[in-house]
Amino acid sequence: MTKQKINKAIQHLRMQIVGRRGAGYFYFVGTEPGEGQIGESVMVCYLHQQSLERWVQDAEYALSEYKDQQLELLNY
Repeated sequence: MTKQKINKAIQHLRMQIVGRRGAGYFYFVGTEPGEGQIGESVMVCYLHQQSLERWVQDAEYALSEYKDQQLELLNY
């Protein structure tokens, strides 16, 4: 499993994965200028600890969580 493979699978979400092997976590960031982290970190040491399908599910969940937080801020 590689970042390139995961990023290709989640590019339709306008996100990419970042993090370092062995650091214990990875996270998603938006691909638009000025966008930061989207959702919570995924706590795995190595990319291969999850299937590609699971990475896509995590990215979709992170995006959903991020959108919910943005709506809460707008309605606050």
